[in-house]
Amino acid sequence: QMLHELAGPNGVCERLDADVPLRAAQLLERVHKIQALLIEQLPLLETMFSSEFAKFRDALRPASGFQSVQFRKLEFLCGNKSDKFLALVGEDDAARAEMAVFLDKPTPYDHFIRHLAREDNGVFKIPREGLERDTRKPHEEDPRLVDALELLYRKHDEWGGRGGERYYAQFKVVEQLLELDERFQIWRFGHVKMVERMIGSMTGTGGSSGAKYLLSTIKPFWPDLWAVRARFGGAAVADAAPADPLSPPGAKPDDPPAPARGGCPFSGGR
Repeated sequence: QMLHELAGPNGVCERLDADVPLRAAQLLERVHKIQALLIEQLPLLETMFSSEFAKFRDALRPASGFQSVQFRKLEFLCGNKSDKFLALVGEDDAARAEMAVFLDKPTPYDHFIRHLAREDNGVFKIPREGLERDTRKPHEEDPRLVDALELLYRKHDEWGGRGGERYYAQFKVVEQLLELDERFQIWRFGHVKMVERMIGSMTGTGGSSGAKYLLSTIKPFWPDLWAVRARFGGAAVADAAPADPLSPPGAKPDDPPAPARGGCPFSGGR
């Protein structure tokens, strides 16, 4: 269903290509609801004891989540792209061909950036490299695209303050893409903890390093959406930061902390 909402007919990608961003945002919200259901299932699985799982775990070998064609298509679509995963489906040529299609597809974020480039006659100054990037590779942070996102946020705030909704739809899409990205990471983390709870540091049934490998996959699909957060309020927050209550009056930021006083065993005092 998530694949359908994102890449199917009249899905998120097509709505962005048609410059109907508000509809794309609505569809992304539906994807969030599906993600919430997936996250909610993990605690149910954790009610099984490790000893119970061990009774049938060996029967699963060499099956693995690596072999899930549908999940890999979803990951490829969102940006976790690597052609090495194509080999994990063995001799299933049809499955490999399906996956290859999604390996080539632009991500929803790619579609959004292209939409943004068409908006307001190029006011967002999207670089050509951002429009023509190799869609078979994962996204990397691009400061110029972060600049465009920052401008979008500021324009949205400017118009919102005047009672307008000029950039509301684009703003909403960015926030919904970020939510999708975050929920995917939350699910991954829950998956890691469930695996650790079940098998500890054992290898996976498919031969991976188990929880250690899964932990390495917890990273954002779209780094630009996270990087732009640091563009707002940084200086103001630093200026307004309260002084360390343990520092003596007039202490400079680089001065060593004041020695602990009293006999609290956790303070280092004697």
